[in-house]
Amino acid sequence: MRTPRSHSVLRYLAIVLAGLVMATPLLFMVSGSLKSAAEINAFPPPLLPETPIWQNFVEAWNYLTPRVILNTFVFSLGIVGLQLVLSLPAAFALAKIPFKWAAAVVATLVVPLFIPGNLTLIPLFVVTFQLGWLNTYAGLIIPMAAQCAFAILMFREFFAGLPVGLIEAARIDGASWGRVLTAIGLPLAKPALATFCSISFLTAWNMYIWPQVIAPNPANRVINVALAPLAGGENSMISPSVGLAGAVIAMLPVLIVFIVFQKWYLKGIVGTGLE
Repeated sequence: MRTPRSHSVLRYLAIVLAGLVMATPLLFMVSGSLKSAAEINAFPPPLLPETPIWQNFVEAWNYLTPRVILNTFVFSLGIVGLQLVLSLPAAFALAKIPFKWAAAVVATLVVPLFIPGNLTLIPLFVVTFQLGWLNTYAGLIIPMAAQCAFAILMFREFFAGLPVGLIEAARIDGASWGRVLTAIGLPLAKPALATFCSISFLTAWNMYIWPQVIAPNPANRVINVALAPLAGGENSMISPSVGLAGAVIAMLPVLIVFIVFQKWYLKGIVGTGLE
């Protein structure tokens, strides 16, 4: 018969093995970014580089260019910021302001979650083209930021769980609904905000199809579009090690965002409400 100690050992062993499996591609990417082209093409490839080649990161940075990095930050942060502006007031209204058709509005917001994004790509492109937004930040950001049904539903669930007494006390004191949102709702929504910002930033940072379709001009290129030719082997003059170094550079902002928001992100994941 297994003891509680043996159960704990097996549990931690399973966690460690699962972690190693998930971390293997990441470790290969970081290791490969410091290898020479010969080490990358060797079979079997060495686990670690014989001599780390930091020049790969310099070449990757020069290939990506600061403009590409800037475009990606503007694109990602623009989507996150605009979605927050659109979704927070709407979610609070659906959760706390009583009106006749609230249930119908919530049901309508559920529908876009079941529609694959590829089905709306062509009509969305046509509308953006008719507005004259090709190769512009507006064309990159606004159509994606407008797809905020998930954000509204997520924040609505959080606001619906706020104590009714807090809202009623603020209203009795003469606070407007906007004041209630900014003074009570938002300060208590740190876990939900951190969770959403992390997910939304990661999603926007990893987008490829929409930026490729709507902004093919090199001046408006984002980092995933810039890295794609390296993965396809179109630039034979560039070492795979440089491509891996570029992937590491692309990964760092997302990693930093997760580290910064980790405390509130984990609270949001496990479903804790108020601090």
